[in-house]
Amino acid sequence: MEKLTKTARVVDVFAKILFIFCIVAICMLVVANIFTAVMVSLPGDDLPKGLSMVLSLDDSDFVIFENGQLTVTKQQFAIYVLSVSITEAIGIVILMIGAKLVRRILSPMKEGRPFEEGISDIIKKFGHFALAGTVIDAFIHFLLDTVFIAMGVESEPLPVSISVERIFAVMVIYLISYIFRYGEELQKQADETL
Repeated sequence: MEKLTKTARVVDVFAKILFIFCIVAICMLVVANIFTAVMVSLPGDDLPKGLSMVLSLDDSDFVIFENGQLTVTKQQFAIYVLSVSITEAIGIVILMIGAKLVRRILSPMKEGRPFEEGISDIIKKFGHFALAGTVIDAFIHFLLDTVFIAMGVESEPLPVSISVERIFAVMVIYLISYIFRYGEELQKQADETL
């Protein structure tokens, strides 16, 4: 039991660090968007002459600035930045929620009570969350491909797929929730006999 509590504490620290990292990442995303908006709002003559900005997407390059000149329309650039920012923010929020769920699962384990009532439900919620994250990820890639095709960044859509590994991981999470539910029932019976 001592190894379980130590491991739960270590994993909890990592989940807490991940949560803090996500908050910092969202702040950095906001600052990057403000910087980009300021750069695009400047008249063409005010841009630094050596400024070049190329955004890469898989095998495609999307040239934004080249030698201080905006190479796309401001509307295209705004759509690109907005769509990428929204997808990044969604990914960060998904990580934050996942880290918070993991910390809720580990909370009783840190105290040596892994089969506390309700843990199996939290694990099942984590499974639902992981499944939803997989579907959302595929949907976001589809939307980004659509936006990039409309902007002329890509000539054809990339195939949108749901990872088999992620689906397998979700199934394992669901199985673990059933194991914990059985452990909760055994723990309840043991507590009643005392």
